[in-house]
Amino acid sequence: MTTTEQPTLAQRVGARIERARLMRGLSLRGLAEALDGKYSHTTLQKYEKGVICPDTGALGFIARALDVRPDYFLKSNQLKLEHVEYRKHSKLGKKAQKQVKEEAFEFFERYLEIESILSVPYEALPQYDLTNVSLEELAAVIEEKALKLRKLWKVGMNPIPNVHTMLETHGVKVKILADRDGFDGFSAFASTEGHRIPTVALSRKNADDVKSDVTRLRFTAMHELAHLILLLPDYLKPAEKERACHRFAGAFLIPKEVFVGIFGQNRIKISIAELVAIKEEWGLSCAAIMARARDLGLITAGRYKTFCILKNKWGWYKTKKEPGSWMGNEKSSRFKQMVYRALSEEVITASKACGLLSISSAELAESFDFVG
Repeated sequence: MTTTEQPTLAQRVGARIERARLMRGLSLRGLAEALDGKYSHTTLQKYEKGVICPDTGALGFIARALDVRPDYFLKSNQLKLEHVEYRKHSKLGKKAQKQVKEEAFEFFERYLEIESILSVPYEALPQYDLTNVSLEELAAVIEEKALKLRKLWKVGMNPIPNVHTMLETHGVKVKILADRDGFDGFSAFASTEGHRIPTVALSRKNADDVKSDVTRLRFTAMHELAHLILLLPDYLKPAEKERACHRFAGAFLIPKEVFVGIFGQNRIKISIAELVAIKEEWGLSCAAIMARARDLGLITAGRYKTFCILKNKWGWYKTKKEPGSWMGNEKSSRFKQMVYRALSEEVITASKACGLLSISSAELAESFDFVG
């Protein structure tokens, strides 16, 4: 097929079957087994390659096996994720990476669909070109850009009450995924209809628990935003680029001037209770607070190293738990609100709302009612 040819229906459906299968982490043989042998893995392979097009009956069986609605297979493939950027220390295997990517993609697709239905205006994400900044100036410029973004988004100098909602308010699509070993998050631009939509996928041990891993989630979200918003110099090694994104995340969550005022300068002794108090107010982990203090020269590298040794001794690193908790809410309902609004205004049908929300008609009936 040449680049000017449009894919056939069989090819479009086949590509969607493959995406849904990868989203469930199944091989072709695994899908054949899930279908109780109704279709061989050879037949399923022909479906995916677009050699033959499954009939409606086959699509119904495959949809149930893969836990998607049949109309999922008939959607166009206009949306594409470009340059998916996993954290460099990610230990996810290739199969797991594909599964994570497809889970997030499926949500981003639904999110952009409801925005299109409601004609929500597109907001471009600013980008800061640091490619010509010298190594000596880089840290200061990153601090400056983090402050500039705060001003652009009009969030002031106070703690960010909800990073998730803030990002979605400014056009960044965010998907919270169930926790997997070796996965913190990824960022990518999704291309569709001439636009590049910034997307971020994040890991949480319990995706429905608004209190779990909140400080880690907030920091990772801002780290992934940095990958999208900063064009970093080519002379940086991968690990150095990760540290630069860490710097941006910390600088955005607690601006330099505010942090110096709270933490103080030339610190020698720092109590855990003090770190917890900052954590509870600003939503940044104790470990990230100490890293920020080191970056700003408020503690020596030796003091920070001692802290790292102690936090490992205390089990903070191994258990991913530390004292204190930030009581803010990192759950966004923006996507649901848009779907319910479209349903209330009769722009979409109840069936369409179920498809967008990935719920049954009974679940929709329980949650949806009119007030007038």
